[in-house]
Amino acid sequence: MNPRVCAAVVTYERKELLVECLAALLAQTHPVMRTFVVDNASTDGTQELLRARGFLDRPDVEYVRLPENVGGAGGFATAVQLTRAEDADWIWLMDDDSEPMPDALERLLTAPPAVDPATVALCPKVVYPSGDIDANQRGDFRRRLRPLAASEYRDGHYVALGFLSFVGALVRADAARRLDPPRADFFVWGDDVEYSFRLRRLGALRLVNESVFTHKRVTHSYDNGRSRFWNRILPGQFWPTPPERFWQNLCGLRNYIWTKREYEGQGALSAAGTTAQFVFKALLYDEQPLWRIPWIVRFARQGRSGRFRTIPPAHWAQIVRARKTKK
Repeated sequence: MNPRVCAAVVTYERKELLVECLAALLAQTHPVMRTFVVDNASTDGTQELLRARGFLDRPDVEYVRLPENVGGAGGFATAVQLTRAEDADWIWLMDDDSEPMPDALERLLTAPPAVDPATVALCPKVVYPSGDIDANQRGDFRRRLRPLAASEYRDGHYVALGFLSFVGALVRADAARRLDPPRADFFVWGDDVEYSFRLRRLGALRLVNESVFTHKRVTHSYDNGRSRFWNRILPGQFWPTPPERFWQNLCGLRNYIWTKREYEGQGALSAAGTTAQFVFKALLYDEQPLWRIPWIVRFARQGRSGRFRTIPPAHWAQIVRARKTKK
């Protein structure tokens, strides 16, 4: 058998990382029949760099530039729509800040779960550039997201997962065709978890430790006096979010509450507790916490109602600038 694989990479404003990802994807020991690059309206010269490096001259690469930034969720919704329409057996999904090892796809396709019709998705092990496991990408969802235990990461052990991320997820195309694509209205964070719940209705999600993806995870983490103080006193380690990026946390909270309501039947009282935890974290660790609380409540209510109204990042930046100007 020679399984046909169609891949998609979702990108936004990270052209150099995208080039590294594409180079690794196109050098796989098991070739990919077609690759879509889904660009969330980048303004950093992504298309020009791809053309200069020769990627756009390849017949097996298709560049799809979206008219506006619809977030990672919107990008992956488009990616699934494009790839499942191809004559492929599997679709391979990834972010621009990830890089598969040369044999990553071959190891996924030759793993025992790949020939089991009850398997609907195969997931490589995800590591940081240091080689340490990125535990956030694979795990279970029982009342909350629970990373996979380190003991599960061993060769020859194909544990069933409760959720996957889109970092290297290989989804059976027939399963993708039977489901709606990931929810574009999530915008960012949690769309992969929600899609996992629906995939699991059709079969198992399996980890393949022998297949490895490097996740470079370009982040902008920082700390402040409040976080340094509480991280010295409390057992957990938490990091503040600058106001400019707080819209991402709001989307994450909203999407999380909706997912718990939809798939775990979370009641109003429990949702209020989830919201209170989010408020408490802001009070302890974040700058300008009182300004954040009305936003937290607003997006938590969106999650309960299922009526999503994402604030575009450019508009959020205007809100933050206006607040700074008033000070």
